Amino acid sequence: MRNLFNKGMEEEISKIQKENAMKSKAKSVLEAFEYIVELAENSNLNDEFFERAGKHIRYAARKIKLTPMQTVLLALFVGRSEDRSIRLSEIANYVGCRTTRILRISKEIDILEDKRYLISCRSHNALGYRVPSEVLAAVKDDKPYVYEGVKIDSLQAFFDHFDELMDSMNNSELTHDKLMSLTLEALDAIKDTVFAKTLRRYHLTDEDSLLFIFMAHLFVENCDDNICFHDIDDIYDNEKIPYWCKRMLRTRTSDLFQHNLIENVNEEGMARSDAFKLTDFAKDELLGELNLNTNASSRRDLLKHESFAEKKLIYNPKEDEMITQLSSIISEQRFKEVQQRLEKAGMRKGFCCLFYGAPGTGKTETVYQLARLTGRDIMRVDVDIIKSCWVGESEKNIKSIFDRYRNICRSSELAPILLFNEADAVLGVRMEGAAKAVDKMENSIQNIILQEMESLEGIMIATTNLTSNLDKAFERRFLYKVRYEKPTTSARAQIWKAMLPALSDNDARQLAAESDLSGGEIENIVRKHSVAAILSGNETIDLADLRKLCKTERLSPTRTRIGF
Repeated sequence: MRNLFNKGMEEEISKIQKENAMKSKAKSVLEAFEYIVELAENSNLNDEFFERAGKHIRYAARKIKLTPMQTVLLALFVGRSEDRSIRLSEIANYVGCRTTRILRISKEIDILEDKRYLISCRSHNALGYRVPSEVLAAVKDDKPYVYEGVKIDSLQAFFDHFDELMDSMNNSELTHDKLMSLTLEALDAIKDTVFAKTLRRYHLTDEDSLLFIFMAHLFVENCDDNICFHDIDDIYDNEKIPYWCKRMLRTRTSDLFQHNLIENVNEEGMARSDAFKLTDFAKDELLGELNLNTNASSRRDLLKHESFAEKKLIYNPKEDEMITQLSSIISEQRFKEVQQRLEKAGMRKGFCCLFYGAPGTGKTETVYQLARLTGRDIMRVDVDIIKSCWVGESEKNIKSIFDRYRNICRSSELAPILLFNEADAVLGVRMEGAAKAVDKMENSIQNIILQEMESLEGIMIATTNLTSNLDKAFERRFLYKVRYEKPTTSARAQIWKAMLPALSDNDARQLAAESDLSGGEIENIVRKHSVAAILSGNETIDLADLRKLCKTERLSPTRTRIGF
């Protein structure tokens, strides 16, 4: 009985409120919305409702420049604006009609969404809407909401905008198709940038353009060089990458691979088929406008010249003369002068040098000391690492190395040294009529390096232990060829003395005369002696111990003698 009484009271109060709403005169849009919502309850949005709420609808519609139906719908959504996902079924239940009635006027809701009065949310395949805070602020001020959009006038502004689009995508407020259309619209706004021009030149599909932009966004925002399928899920509806996209990435048939824009992540020499990153070429060429070349993106792997400790290297007289000359030539001021003279004479400006000779003679250490003396960083290339098991990948790796070096030189006041360390594997004689895939790959790599050496404008130094099979084409392209001989007895004595200053001159000469060791081997012996001294606490130099270490430094292969 009491429940019936309470229900009757509620209905009576609601009736009085609606009558008051009908008679009242709104003084603001928000107040008009309040009256509209009050009168819309259980009204089925019929003609009687529009007649009773007419003056409030006309007042609000005039203020915010919407049609009467759009005004009513917006008022209903604003009435539930504390909810971040307002369902059409909830609006239908409130006004006392079926959801199909609301769906019949869904075009008006679409217009509100296009004008950004509403933002849709499609989470778990259910459609909902929310009212942005900027719209509520405009309603409070009795003003129409005008979406101004983001001013996209640079590549950085483009990626800032894309970051916002991804936030909306992650909140299920955009579909994949909408994300793509808004992204391409923003890309058109920066059509004169190198980024946009380059993408146009490749004639990528809209899907590939969006995928590359997404990967570039992850790199720009997070320096992400390990992009997996679960990351790519984010740009697709229901966070599920389509099978066709996954297949093209796994099989490397995507145009993004063909144009050297992305590559597989390499782990311990193996390419991962499920992880990707931008190539150095893509980072440098397409993202150069972001000035990433001057920070970690392009220079992150360079060996800094200040990281090399000063080390006294002792050469034989001929080596010493050539290294001293080379050190002078590649100093900042002299190198510019030499390049200008060469260019004026129509000659190649680049300096390609070959350091060759026996192991342990100081070839690599010489490069480090040249870098330290001239203030040049080193871009070190280990040939074994860049060779890939993928057919065609090794050639791309080599090409991207030179592309990256070229871009670093452009963005640097002082060009770094491009060091091909232990380059025996790529400097050998090219094979005539190569038939095997591996042999063809070797020849392709060598041809790429030869072409790049022709156009090089910086400094390249290759070190190798073997020269007997050096291709003649490489020999011609190396301007300076420094042969490292085993140190003479006099040089060995100086090395012993330099590494063990407490050693007497006579003992240094004896050790030098007794053992034909390289500088690297002498350094190993001195290191072992130092370790033993630390463990024993005895800093005294024992010549007999040093002689023992000299005898055990080299591995003596055991051979079986045949015959007499």
